[in-house]
Amino acid sequence: MAERVHVAGIPVDNLDMDEALAAVEGFVASRTPHMGVAINPEKVIKAKQDKALEKVLRKSDLNFCDGIGIIWASRVFYHEHIKSRITGVDLFLRLLELADARGWRLFLLGSRPETLSGVVTIVKERYPGLVVAGSHDGYFTAVDEPGLVAEIVAARADIMFVGMGSPKQEKFLAGNLSAMDVPFAMGVGGSYNVLSGEFKRAPARVQRLGLEWLYRFVLDPKRLPRILSLPRFVGIVLRSPREHVDNIDFFGISISNRDIDELLEIADDFVRSGVPHLVVTLNGEMAARAFRDAEFLEIVQQADLVVADGVGIVWGARMLGPRIENRIPGIEFSGSLLALAECRGYRVYFLGAKPDIVERAASNVMARYPGLHVAGFHSGYFDATEEAHIIQEILGAHVDILLVGMGGGAQEKWIWHHRDMSIPIAIGVGGTFDVWSGLVRRAPRFVQKTGTEWLYRLVVQPSRVRRVGSIFYFMFRVLAHRRTASRS
Repeated sequence: MAERVHVAGIPVDNLDMDEALAAVEGFVASRTPHMGVAINPEKVIKAKQDKALEKVLRKSDLNFCDGIGIIWASRVFYHEHIKSRITGVDLFLRLLELADARGWRLFLLGSRPETLSGVVTIVKERYPGLVVAGSHDGYFTAVDEPGLVAEIVAARADIMFVGMGSPKQEKFLAGNLSAMDVPFAMGVGGSYNVLSGEFKRAPARVQRLGLEWLYRFVLDPKRLPRILSLPRFVGIVLRSPREHVDNIDFFGISISNRDIDELLEIADDFVRSGVPHLVVTLNGEMAARAFRDAEFLEIVQQADLVVADGVGIVWGARMLGPRIENRIPGIEFSGSLLALAECRGYRVYFLGAKPDIVERAASNVMARYPGLHVAGFHSGYFDATEEAHIIQEILGAHVDILLVGMGGGAQEKWIWHHRDMSIPIAIGVGGTFDVWSGLVRRAPRFVQKTGTEWLYRLVVQPSRVRRVGSIFYFMFRVLAHRRTASRS
């Protein structure tokens, strides 16, 4: 495969038409499922609005450059040249020629029944060497989908085209690719309409100039909103990191850059593995403590999953290079873990806070998640003798997820020193029990979105003013490290 370039975090294969055809031929020869996607500015915009689509684009096997805007953005903003623009309809037609030459079996999915019927007739007439192994229109429900997948499997197709529009076609393929067992499948949007003659393409000269979008606008002025979306695409390119990375190094700490759904998939795998994992939700105050405490820093560096909890961590990482795209407050991640535990039947245990607070927190949580199995709870105030009893209680309860609320640093150390309990997920939750108990209220939603929840809590609890010093110390260490790195 050709080298991949990235535009606004979306990978694009830097290849020309011949190389794209060779790649598909290799996919078919492999007999393992692969997927192709046309990448253009409109699809990048949709991906930034739809996390599920963005994941599909990141994992697709062949992302060919369909839009002139992608070439332009790569050259202007990244100073990287993409070899060639490959329109979806052109690749579709060339692949039909290749299938004809190789005698491949073809499955066509999508469009209206009458349009699809015309496409099947044209394909059989123009490309007698290929085999139309099956076809189905794009009008089916979720209930129909398993039967459709079974039909595709029975067709034993080598190559498959899906014309259902984006992102529907990409999501269908991503969700069913392995089950359909088709070596190469690709979304083709309105290509069936072009092949059937319903849509007329721009003259070849207009296509070569990259002005096909303008030609289509002249014929169909209703496309104006799509054209006016180009400034939004530029804004996305300017705001987004060039390449998405799953983990970002921050002072030797591997901070996850995944969204909540991906994190929950990882957490689910942790529980299924049955081996102990430490999860840390890191904010600037905790990082400042780690800078002063070598033991705590080493523990965080060895954690199995570190989630960016505070806006300070996002700022700090940006100062040193990579941009964290997904900040997930610890209380929200912990709540999502409880929802996962309820769904999967996992057993949870609460440890920390004052006796009345943890009890109220457990009670409120069970009311909110009635199917959740709370295996037990205990306050964070205990001596060595009582600690031994707590450990035996946790071991006897076969806990899957342990939530420890003892304050940043102390809770991670306690978890680390007792990792021989082999709890699949142990996570420090700070003051989360206080909020779950109902005794402490979170900041209003608009404050949370601006990343100034720490300021709200300072106003509500002036006693937290001493923590402000940690924030300034954190900022000083980040800026000093940045200055040192720039000199070297």
